Amino acid sequence: MTGLRGYGKVLRHETRQSRGARPIEEAMPRLAACLISLAMLGGCGGKSPPDYAAPEAHRLEGDVGRCWEAVLRVLAERGYEIERADRESGIIETRWRVVNAEYSSSVFVTQGEDRYSDCGKPGLGKTFQGKQARFVVRLAPVGDQKTDAAAQAAFRTERVGGFSSPANFQECRSRGRLEDEVLIETQVRMLTGRLQRLRQQGR
Repeated sequence: MTGLRGYGKVLRHETRQSRGARPIEEAMPRLAACLISLAMLGGCGGKSPPDYAAPEAHRLEGDVGRCWEAVLRVLAERGYEIERADRESGIIETRWRVVNAEYSSSVFVTQGEDRYSDCGKPGLGKTFQGKQARFVVRLAPVGDQKTDAAAQAAFRTERVGGFSSPANFQECRSRGRLEDEVLIETQVRMLTGRLQRLRQQGR
């Protein structure tokens, strides 16, 4: 009898252990599904920006040499540093610079938006902060006193947050307006300089 009682105690002890382990085993698939759902949720709500028409080239009144100098001055006045200026190929490239420090966007709220670029929407749990831009300008002579000028601005925003990783950059789409402004300013500067030269010649 004593042996049977001892056996019964051991059996009840093992049964309690197995009953305690069963909920943990049952909970594991639910926990895994929950983690997968959270990871998927982190990517939800994101929206890519739409495609915009590429900015059109401008035909500027003036020789390519004066256009070159005018573009450099306009970019410098706007705060861009030149990374590459290849006079032979007619290409000017700038470095990245902050153009909109006030911009921020989440899946629900966007603040400080501007009319120059579109970054879309980040996924849930992530935010976009600030905007940077850089320029590539190409100049080509057309006759003695005309120059074709094409400008392309690239935009990006810093993407912060999420379950994964450190901050990185998200490409934004240009609306083409900043490029037009720079080339119009270049043309105005050239015409103003030409008017000043004509006045000096008339003295």
